[in-house]
Amino acid sequence: MTQTHSGAAQEPPTTEHGPTGTTTQDGAAPAVRSTTAFVLILVALLWPLEVLSLSYSLLTPAVTQIAVHYQTDQVGWVFTSLTLVGGVAGPVMSKFGDLYGKKKVMVVGALAAVAGGFIAALAPNFPTLLAGRALQGLMLPLATLSYSLMRDILPQRWIAFAASLTVGGTGVVTISAPFIAGYFVDHHGFRSVFWLLAVLSVIAFLGLLAVPESTVRSRSRLDWTGVALLGAGVGLVLLGLSEAATWTWSSPKTLGCLIGGLALLVVWVVAERRIREPLVDLRLVSRRPVLTTIVVAGLAYGAVGAYTTILPMMAMTPRALGGDYGFGSTAMQLTLFTVPAGIATCVPSFVVGLYMRRIGARVPAVAGSLVMALAAAYTAFWHTEKWQVLVGFTVLAAGASLAYAAIPNLVIEATPVEQQAITAGMAGLLQTLGSTAAVQIVYVILLQNVGQLVQGSPVFTGSGYTVAFLACAGFALVATVVGVLVPHGRPRPEPVDA
Repeated sequence: MTQTHSGAAQEPPTTEHGPTGTTTQDGAAPAVRSTTAFVLILVALLWPLEVLSLSYSLLTPAVTQIAVHYQTDQVGWVFTSLTLVGGVAGPVMSKFGDLYGKKKVMVVGALAAVAGGFIAALAPNFPTLLAGRALQGLMLPLATLSYSLMRDILPQRWIAFAASLTVGGTGVVTISAPFIAGYFVDHHGFRSVFWLLAVLSVIAFLGLLAVPESTVRSRSRLDWTGVALLGAGVGLVLLGLSEAATWTWSSPKTLGCLIGGLALLVVWVVAERRIREPLVDLRLVSRRPVLTTIVVAGLAYGAVGAYTTILPMMAMTPRALGGDYGFGSTAMQLTLFTVPAGIATCVPSFVVGLYMRRIGARVPAVAGSLVMALAAAYTAFWHTEKWQVLVGFTVLAAGASLAYAAIPNLVIEATPVEQQAITAGMAGLLQTLGSTAAVQIVYVILLQNVGQLVQGSPVFTGSGYTVAFLACAGFALVATVVGVLVPHGRPRPEPVDA
């Protein structure tokens, strides 16, 4: 039997039968009995998340070739289109998962990514390439859907460990992506990266076909008005935040997107409170267990997103221009920092996942956020030598691994099973918004601290980077405080599996 956590609006447990004819908590059916089946299903659920991470990291070394080939200065849309579509689609696909089955929605997302990879690889022009990237963005919601599905099909004793690995697996990408990307771009051109992503997406699609489907369903109608308002509002806000550095913050386009998007979101909130079967149960989201969890998620991802954006910029600046910082690192030389960080991401999440049920999810969330705050503050004042940056980035990655591993478990504990996917989708949306907003905030800080212009490109002062890293520390510190306020995630007596 499971306990009802304070503040979460838990419904009376229902009984629905899965493939094995047995049941677990809240109606979730454990379709997995053997350890071998568990491992195979876990790999199938984690593989799309690795492909998703590669969709970002493999493209970084290919950006220059793409810009030259298509003769465009809008190459940043290679990333913006994927994030924009994924952020808008996240809550909608999550709701579909609650209504019609999480596996079905994940399979559709993976199939869209397959099509997107082939379209991008064959794209005769830049708009077609962006269309392919937009389809690949439909894989972004699979991150939250994966651990929502795990809750439904895995026995209780495996859920915490499996959910933690949905984050720790990305460390493998951090280690391998620079070498993979460098080889393919240097020897086969930028199109080879899209071909690789297409093949990896095919494997993800086939793997998901073998995963059992959840029997848990939310008995409600789809709120199409809520879908339209939330999608348009989030899309405009993300577009404004993503392009603010290019358009400038005072640009009518930036202000129009941000103000218009926020206005639509306000209308959405008002509409959701009045409709009988809303897209998102705002009463649940506004309760302390859920609200604190998704705020921690947004702030933690924001801190890491901002840090990992400005650190390569600082490292790649030649010391002759940076003065008291900069190493003139090439893209391949950045592996000096990323490989140890990747290892630091893998190990803690794996270890904490093994003991999550004993220590609870709140402890690693708070500890990880605090470690990130200290690591970012350390980097702010000590970044003149490579070893200093290496230490700071590695420690930050370890802290991020702890916090990231805790977030899925906090979401699972705070949410009724029939609203699991949509609540996880809202947490994922906050992660995307938090990361995008944090990156733009540190860009604003750096743009206020331009030391000189070299061929039209700004070179930022060392004090500018100090303030920017302190901002990252601030995001993580607030995440620490909010994490302390999370009323669940504590160790509790071991439940008995059915």
